[in-house]
Amino acid sequence: MFERFQSRTIDVCGATIHSLVGGGVGEPLLLLHGYPQTHVMWHGIADELAKTFQVVASDLRGYGDSLAHDGNFTFRAMARDQVELMKSLGFERFHVVAHDRGARTAHRMALDHPETVSSLVLMDILPTLDVWRTMDSWLALRYYHWLFLAQPGGLPENLINRDPISFLHSALSGMAVGDDIFDSCALEKYEDAARRPEVVAAWCGDYRAAATIDREHDHQDEGRTNDIPCLVLWGKKGVVAHHLNPLDAWRKWFPNARGKEVDTGHFLVEEKPDWVLKEILTHLEAV
Repeated sequence: MFERFQSRTIDVCGATIHSLVGGGVGEPLLLLHGYPQTHVMWHGIADELAKTFQVVASDLRGYGDSLAHDGNFTFRAMARDQVELMKSLGFERFHVVAHDRGARTAHRMALDHPETVSSLVLMDILPTLDVWRTMDSWLALRYYHWLFLAQPGGLPENLINRDPISFLHSALSGMAVGDDIFDSCALEKYEDAARRPEVVAAWCGDYRAAATIDREHDHQDEGRTNDIPCLVLWGKKGVVAHHLNPLDAWRKWFPNARGKEVDTGHFLVEEKPDWVLKEILTHLEAV
C-alpha cells in the first residue's frame, strides 16, 4: 500500500494539507477522496498509477491528516488548497481523479482555476445543484447525511462524537454494496480519523457549506463550460443515476465528458479497483 510514496505536509491559505507523493516520471496526477474517507481510499490503484504518473494522493482540508485553520469548508477553499499544494510540489498543471466530495472539489477547481486542470475523472456524483434540485423523499432517505450533517449549532458533531466508529460504519455501509469491500488497513485509517473531533467538524462544515454558500457559487457559475477531457463514472447499484443521467448532467458543465456506469455501489475504487484503474488509464492515455 503506497509503496515508495513519501509523506508531504504543506501549509496553504487557511489550512495545512497532508499528502503522499509517489512516482518519478510522467505527468502529475492529483487523487482526491470523498466523505467519510481519506487519501487511503486510493490504496488499491495508487502504486500502479505511480508507474506512469507523478501521483499526489491528498487529504481534503480537515479530513484525514489535513488541518483546517479558518473554518472555511467550501469547495472553493478546498480547490484552492489543492492548487496551492500542487504548485508547492512544482506542478502548475495536472490531471485530477476524484471521488465524491473530492470530485466536487475538482469541479470547483476546473471553474476557478481552469489553467491548472489538464483533465478530470469524476466518480459517482451529480453536480451539487442537481442533487438539491432532485432532493425528494426517496433521495433524502438515502442521502440523509446531506441534511443531517448540515444542521447548525453543533448538533451533528455532538451526536457523532458520542460514538464515531458506529457512525462511520453506518455511513460506509449505507453507501456500499456488501460488507467486505473495505481493506482492513484502510478501514482502520478511516476509524482513526473519525475518532478525532476536528475531522467530524470538517465533515459537518463541508456539508453545511454544500447546503448554502457552495450552492450560491454554483448558481453564479451556471452556464459556464469547460471543454477539457472529462470521464464520468458512476455505480450501477448506487443512487446517482436514479433521477438523472449523470453524463447528461455533467455535459452541461463539461461538454466533452464521456462516461459509463460501473457494476458497483458508491465506492467504485474499493469495489472494483482493477476495472476503475483500466478506465482511468484509458482516459489519461487519450488526453
